[in-house]
Amino acid sequence: MHSNRPIAAATYSALVLAALIVGPPVILLAFLDPPHLPTRAELASPGDPAFLVNALLATAWLCWLMFTWSVLVELVRRLRNLHERAAIRTPFQRLAAHLVTTIAISAVAPIPQAFAATATVTAAPADTPTTAKEDTTAKADAGQQHTTYRVKPHDTLWEIAKKHLGDPMRYQEIVKLNDGRVMTDGSTFTSEGWIRPGWLIRMPADATDLEPKHTPKSAPPHADEEPLHVVRQGDSLWKIAERHLGDGHRYGEIFKLNKGRSQPDGGRLTDPGQLEAGWRLRLPGRTRSPSSSPSPEPSPIAESAPTQTTAPDAESPGNATPRVTETPASLPAPAVPGVSIALPSGGVVGLSFAAGIAVALATARVRRRVRRRMPEATEAVQVVAVPKPEPAVQAVEEEYRQANDPVPDDYDLVKDSFTTEPPATLDVGVRAGETAAVNLPGLNLCLTGDGAEDVTRALFVALIAQAEAHRVEVVVPQDDAVELFGDDLEALAPHLPGLTLAPTFDDAVTHIASEHISRAELLRDAEVDDLTELRASRPDELVPALVMVGRLTGRDPSYLESFMGHALSFGIGAMVLGDRLAGVRCEVGTDFRAVADGDLDGVDLFHLPRQEAIAFLRRIAIQHGHEEPAAEAAEEPADAREIEAPKVEAPKLEAAEVEASEVENASNAARVRLFLLGEMRIEVDGEPNDIPTAKGLEMLVLLAVHPAGQTKEEICATLWPDVEQPQAGYRFHAALSDLRKRLWAATGSNRKLTSFVEAENATYRIDRQHVWIDLWEFQNALADARKATDPEAKAAALDRAAEVCRGHLADGAPYLWIDLDHRDPLTLASVRALLQLGGIHEKAGRPKRALAVMEQALALDPINEAAAASVIRLLTGLGRRDEARLRAQHLNAHLASLDLEPTPATQATLRQLHVRHRS
Repeated sequence: MHSNRPIAAATYSALVLAALIVGPPVILLAFLDPPHLPTRAELASPGDPAFLVNALLATAWLCWLMFTWSVLVELVRRLRNLHERAAIRTPFQRLAAHLVTTIAISAVAPIPQAFAATATVTAAPADTPTTAKEDTTAKADAGQQHTTYRVKPHDTLWEIAKKHLGDPMRYQEIVKLNDGRVMTDGSTFTSEGWIRPGWLIRMPADATDLEPKHTPKSAPPHADEEPLHVVRQGDSLWKIAERHLGDGHRYGEIFKLNKGRSQPDGGRLTDPGQLEAGWRLRLPGRTRSPSSSPSPEPSPIAESAPTQTTAPDAESPGNATPRVTETPASLPAPAVPGVSIALPSGGVVGLSFAAGIAVALATARVRRRVRRRMPEATEAVQVVAVPKPEPAVQAVEEEYRQANDPVPDDYDLVKDSFTTEPPATLDVGVRAGETAAVNLPGLNLCLTGDGAEDVTRALFVALIAQAEAHRVEVVVPQDDAVELFGDDLEALAPHLPGLTLAPTFDDAVTHIASEHISRAELLRDAEVDDLTELRASRPDELVPALVMVGRLTGRDPSYLESFMGHALSFGIGAMVLGDRLAGVRCEVGTDFRAVADGDLDGVDLFHLPRQEAIAFLRRIAIQHGHEEPAAEAAEEPADAREIEAPKVEAPKLEAAEVEASEVENASNAARVRLFLLGEMRIEVDGEPNDIPTAKGLEMLVLLAVHPAGQTKEEICATLWPDVEQPQAGYRFHAALSDLRKRLWAATGSNRKLTSFVEAENATYRIDRQHVWIDLWEFQNALADARKATDPEAKAAALDRAAEVCRGHLADGAPYLWIDLDHRDPLTLASVRALLQLGGIHEKAGRPKRALAVMEQALALDPINEAAAASVIRLLTGLGRRDEARLRAQHLNAHLASLDLEPTPATQATLRQLHVRHRS
C-alpha cells in the first residue's frame, strides 16, 4: 500500500500550485482593472492613490509571471530528468521546485500491481496446448540468437540501441525481440516501447558492453574430477566409501587422499576412525561414461525460467557411482586471511568492519581512562584482568591488531579516525581473494534467498559502525529491525548514532522522500548538481549518506522506486530484503555466495547471525554512552582477591587478579636482572647484555608474567600458535636450550648451579633465586601497600612500586598476546598506584614529591584527567603558573579531541588559572 501521507502531501502541493497559478489572474481580472502605463500627470504626483494602486497591480502581475515561469522551468526539468541548476533563477524558484518535486515523486510512481496476480511468472506444463500465435512466436524466438540487458533508471530504447548496438534506429529490433514478453514484475512489453528499470530485455546477439566485467564463476566439476563429500553427523569413511564408491573396503583410498589436509575448522584427518561434521573430503575421481554427453545449452526461449538440476540418487539401481555426491557450495566459503575474518559462530566480516569495531572498543577504553578517578588512601590497588568482550568481538579486534604493525595506541586510533566525510563505498564480500565493494550513494540492492538476512545484518552493522560524526544515516522500519535483531535493538537504538527507527515501512519511505525533496532544494539553493560538489563548496554542510534498510515482502515498492532513480546525486540508497525493487537483484543461498546480474555475481558475501550482530551493536552503543556498569566495577574492584592464574572467559565481566599478588623474587644482588616495565632489557652484573634470541626473550617475558609457570603446551600455543605438534615442541626445546646456554655463558654458570628456567611436574617457571624481575618487585610492593595500616607505611610501599615503574609493560615489544591480557591491566594498576601515592604525599604536605609522582602517572597515561588536574593544581600552588597554564591547554585539547567536558572538580582547578574551558 502506498503511504497516505505522501499522497496527501502531493495533493496539497497540487492544490497550492493551482491556487497560485490560477487564483491571482482570476482575482485581479475579476475585481480590478489591468495595470496601465502611468501618465505624465501620475508620475508628477506619485502619492496619488490611483498611482499607488496601479504600481501595486503591476507588482502583483510581475510576481505572478515570475512564479509561473519558475513552475514551467521546473516542469521542463522534471520531464527531461535534468538535475543541473536552471540558467535563470527567480525569487520563486525554490517554492516552485518544492511543489513540483513533491507532486512529481508521487505522480511518477507506478500503479501498484497485484502481488498474487503478477509477481510470479509460472512456466506452463509441457502438455498444455498453446495457440498458433504463441507457437509461431516460440519458434521464431528459438531461431533468433540474442543476449539480455537489465534496464537501468533513465534508460530509453533509443539510448540503449545507440550505446550497445551502435545505431539508435536499431531500437526497432529490440521492440521486435521483446514484444508481448512478460517482465519480471508481471508487466507486458508492448510495441509502444515503454520500459521500466529492472526489466530484463532481449538484445540482438551483436550487442556489446551489456554488463560490467566480473570474474566468472567456476564451472561445475566434471565426472573425471575429484568430487567432494561434506561429512555429516554419524558418517564414517567406510559408509562414505560404500555410499559413493560402491565398496566400503575402499575407505583407505579416501583416507590416503585426505590425510593431513587442513579442514574448515582447522583440524586435520590423521585417524581413519575420527571424522568431524563439516569436514570436506576428496573422493577418488571416476571416469566419464562413454555414453555421457555434455548437457545441451538452454533454449533462448526459457531464459527467464530458473533451471534446476538433480543429482542421481545413490540408492537408485544403475547409479552405484553417481557423478555428483554432495555439493560443497552448500557450505559458506572460508575466510580469506588478510581480507576477511571468520567468527566463532560462523559469521564472516571484512577488515574494514574490524577497523570500525576496533575504534568503538578503543573509544570506550579511552573514555574510561580519561575519567578514571584518584583512589582514596584506604583503597586497595591491584592488577586486575580487563573484562573480555564477546568471542566475536574479541576475534575481530585480534585480527585488526594482527593486520596493523605497529598497533596504534587507543587514543591515537580514536583521534585519527574522526572524519565527517561520508564513506563512498561499502565492502560487501570477497571475490578471487580480494574485497568486493559497492558504491554507497545510489545503492539499490535487493537481497533474497536463505542467506539474505545474515548478509543484511552484516552490512547494516558495517554502516552503523561508520555512522558517527554525521557520516551515515540508516532508516529502518521498527518491525523489520525487531525481526532482524530481536528486542535487544530497542534498548541500544538511542545510543547508535545515525540509526532512525521509523514506526512503519510507510514512515520509512516518507522519511526518504522528505530527504529527497530537502536535498534537492539544498542543491538548487547552492547552485550545484550533486552532493560531491556541495561538500566541496560548503564543507560545513554535513549531509550524511542515507540508506534505507527494510523488507519488501507483502509491500508495494512503487513509491520508493519512483525516486530511487535520482538517488545517486542526493547520496541516498536502499538495501531491501526482496526482489520487487528495480535494483541489483542478488540471490543469496546458504553458502552466502551471490548470484546476481552485475558485479556482485560470484561474490562471497559477508554475513552475521543475530547474536553476533547484536554483540557488535552493543559495543558500538557502549562507545556512544550506553551504560555497562559491570565494566567499571570489574576494573576497580572494592576488595582484593588473590588468584594465581586467572582465566576470564568471554563474555563474563567478573574481575580477577592477573597473577599472584605477591611473588617470591630474587634479591637485588642477583646477577641476572630482567627489566620489563618500560623498554625491555637484561642486565648481568649491572651491565646491559643482549643474551637471548628473539624467541628466547619472548619465552622469558611470558614466564615472567606467569610466575606460577606454564606447561610446554601452553607456551607453544602462545609463541607458536600456527605450528602443530611435534614441530612446536621441537622449537620450544631449541629456544629453551639456547636461552640457558647463553645465560650460562654470560654469567659463567653451569647446569649444576642453576638452570634459570626450572621444570617441575611438567611446568616451566623462572628460577626465583637467581633472576630478579622488576615486574615481580612491583607486584610485591602493591601487596605490601595493601597490607599497610597507615598512610605513611602505604606511601613507603608505593614509593617502591613507583621506583621500578618506568613505563608500560614490555614497551615496544611486538607481542600480540601481551597487549590486552597483560599490558593494559598493569598500566591501569600503575596509574592508580601513582595517583594514590601522589594524593598521600599532597595531603602530607610534600607538594614537590607529589608533583613528581603525578608527572610520572601522566607520562604513563597522558589523557587521565585526574592526573592532569592534580599537576595543574600542584604547579599553581608552587607558583609555576605558566607551566600550569600550558598543562591546562593540553588537557583541554585532549578532552576536546574526545568531545568531552571537564568535570566540575577540574573546572574549579582551571578557574584558578583564569583558563577558559570549552563550553
